[in-house]
Amino acid sequence: MLLNGEWLFCQDGVIRPTVTGLVRVPSEELVEVPFLLDAGADRTVLSVDFLSLLAPLQSSEAEQIHIAGVGGQVDSITVDTVIGFTRDDGRVVTVRGPFAVFTEGESAELSVLGRDVTNNFSVIYDYPNRAVALLSQPHYYEIKKVS
Repeated sequence: MLLNGEWLFCQDGVIRPTVTGLVRVPSEELVEVPFLLDAGADRTVLSVDFLSLLAPLQSSEAEQIHIAGVGGQVDSITVDTVIGFTRDDGRVVTVRGPFAVFTEGESAELSVLGRDVTNNFSVIYDYPNRAVALLSQPHYYEIKKVS
């Protein structure tokens, strides 16, 4: 399985690796979401832009995911939903949550795809060749020494 991403030029002038996902909302429809691929992120967190849309899916306080990063702990809610990705053959593959949603706009410009999701794939960030990809069988990668 191959999921192609892209290098996105962000508002702050930095180019970052992203992949487009689909998030299931309470109406059961799938809404398109650009995700920042972050190898250092333990958890997937949706941007505050999705807070009002996903708030009805909020889990109980006992199931709350606590999010912290370089800047310390941030406020979030936890939602039980599904994130989908469109494969190279057009079919959608899904990963079930729970996932966090930022509650403050300063937390992140983009939704973040963490290792709770990316550990299901081989992840390629290839800046020199401008490639971003998530792979699983039957696709694979091979590293060769060029002489």
